[in-house]
Amino acid sequence: MNHKEIVHGNGKQLAYVRTNDWKDDIILFFHGFCGSKEYFPDIDSAACIVSFDRPGIGESEVEQYYSMEGFLTNVYEVLKEHHVNSVRMIGHSAGGYYAQLFAQMYPDVVKSLSLVSSMVPLNCPATKGIVKGQWKFIVLLSLRFKWFSRFYFKKMASGINKGYEKQLASNMKRLLPVERQFMEGNHDMIKTAVLNAVANDGAGVCYDAYALCQKRDDLTISQNIPVYVWHGSEDTTTPLSFVEFFRSRYSVKAEHIIDHVGHMLYLPCWREIIEDVIR
Repeated sequence: MNHKEIVHGNGKQLAYVRTNDWKDDIILFFHGFCGSKEYFPDIDSAACIVSFDRPGIGESEVEQYYSMEGFLTNVYEVLKEHHVNSVRMIGHSAGGYYAQLFAQMYPDVVKSLSLVSSMVPLNCPATKGIVKGQWKFIVLLSLRFKWFSRFYFKKMASGINKGYEKQLASNMKRLLPVERQFMEGNHDMIKTAVLNAVANDGAGVCYDAYALCQKRDDLTISQNIPVYVWHGSEDTTTPLSFVEFFRSRYSVKAEHIIDHVGHMLYLPCWREIIEDVIR
């Protein structure tokens, strides 16, 4: 059963969802770019999974030009209020970047980190050679053309809100069979998650992009934190070169490179990922 809750940190409203009762050891899930807190399958598990909407997503209050650190500090404060002493983190896509930074900020509470189709730090000297294509465009858009970024994401949100089914049909054509099959079988969950992502006229996505694109000199994670990598062999959104980056810098204990799956591999593989996290 999912419990939807709202808290207020630093005067801002923050929404999150929780499966099962609070425990001192939880799974903390960070959703991807253009995702939202409930964008994960509902499975029969005793684990307590907690997932937050970033500012401007769903019922989380819009916060202009916020920082990743500010959002993660609010998340940490909620966890401490509920006496959470350790977290096992899962980060999908852009959520993987948030998870990496959380591990750097709060190493004493991070028990493990699972990076699923994960993004690397976008604007960092260490990743300059591997961040390309759409991600370079988003960095340029978010930092150099703020007014156009707001217009761009507002227009995107309007298109999705007015023509969700048409947009979905177009996106489905680009998915691999296993991902398409999951989407077709979980229509309501996908629709709720996507429409929450583009709430508030797309402001949440716009300011999330801004936060993700801020310059970072480096990002380091304690070698005491085991890292588990999940990646689709056909992922064109976060390429396999990102996996090489994680392997070269973190304490990667296992790599799961799944054949014939793309960027949304975590949806059909969710049960396996959760079982791997809690084993």
